[in-house]
Amino acid sequence: MEPALEALWGRLVARTDYERCARPRAARFELDAMRALLQRLGEPQRAFGSVHVAGSKGKGTTAHFLERGWRAAGLRTGLYTSPHLTDWRERIRVAGAPAADAALAAALDAVLAAAEDLPEATFFDLLTATAFVVFRDAGVEAAAVEVGLGGRSDSTNVLEPWACVVTSIELEHTDVLGPTLAAVAGEKAGILRPGAPAWLGADLPSEARAVLEAEAARVGAPVRTPPSGARPPRGLADHPLEHVRRLGALARAVLADLPAPARAGAAALDALDACDLAIPGRFEAFRVGGRVVVLDVAHSSNSLGAVAAAFRAAFPERRALLLAARDDRDPAALAAALGPRAADELRFACPAGDHPRSADPVRLAAAFGAETLAAAPTTADELAAVAPGLPLLVTGSTYHVGALRPALLAHGDRIAPPRPRAATRP
Repeated sequence: MEPALEALWGRLVARTDYERCARPRAARFELDAMRALLQRLGEPQRAFGSVHVAGSKGKGTTAHFLERGWRAAGLRTGLYTSPHLTDWRERIRVAGAPAADAALAAALDAVLAAAEDLPEATFFDLLTATAFVVFRDAGVEAAAVEVGLGGRSDSTNVLEPWACVVTSIELEHTDVLGPTLAAVAGEKAGILRPGAPAWLGADLPSEARAVLEAEAARVGAPVRTPPSGARPPRGLADHPLEHVRRLGALARAVLADLPAPARAGAAALDALDACDLAIPGRFEAFRVGGRVVVLDVAHSSNSLGAVAAAFRAAFPERRALLLAARDDRDPAALAAALGPRAADELRFACPAGDHPRSADPVRLAAAFGAETLAAAPTTADELAAVAPGLPLLVTGSTYHVGALRPALLAHGDRIAPPRPRAATRP
């Protein structure tokens, strides 16, 4: 990172970072400061077309697929996602790559100057505004913008998008979003806009769908859902995770419904192969030290259960799981999603990198039936000491995956996601 950008980043993180702090995030979530900041910056969010993506899971993956389609169709693209895996610059992408340090520095400098007398503007407000300034200054035509948390009061909820997407609804972040599926859906419904199609995931719980449909009717947003049996892009047809295939079908349907030229992304997405559609940290496979290691940022109960099932189907004989989580996750619920530990499956629990909101690995180990690791493996040698020789799934936390991924990129080879196979033992 260039020194000028590093200094600006230090000033930014001095703001309240709700991703890392222990204070309840409900303590400061409104949009007045964000709107005032963007007005001072010349309303950069109005300079590009966008799709706004919310959901309890799958929102980041869907945003990636939207951007891949537009980019393949020749549009200049922006992608804003959170959190990052390894480096914060991953969050703000232009034309498929992290924005250049010089562009980030110029945008962040402008944002910090504009926010000097807005003390209530938070870390995420300022980072989101920086992304929008970068996109405007880079001439972005189409941007996929992932909601950070919830929707109604999220810093990203200042767009006038072509379409809004709610991928899924689960109980999550209940201290902020509420204790019921209806309450969570109500917060995510806050992104819906008059006239902008509201795309809803096909498998939403009925009580959540009812809330979203009611809000769509209230604001005048036409409701869309992929038709039954909608197929994913060809490059995802054999993906081992069903929910990834569903998200691909959703992204393809959203793209096809957009105005020209953005709708060209649907056909372009369909022409991409599996490697073009691989997403870092989403059932991402490496061969390292003679064994397969799979990274997945699954952290909700449903996602964790699905990822573990796909991994077991690919390695039905013997395998190992390395698990971490944030301290706001329910270990018992995550353990229930994993199911009882089989005799042919080793489990290990560790901290989520060095993140201050990492769950206690001793508590996780007790829930998961796992062995405790006092520190998270972050080097190839440290990882090699965990269940040597066995296929290994690393999951449960974005920060956990992000801390380990650089070692696998440096010392391993990326391979196609492992497919299900039959056990060969008697």
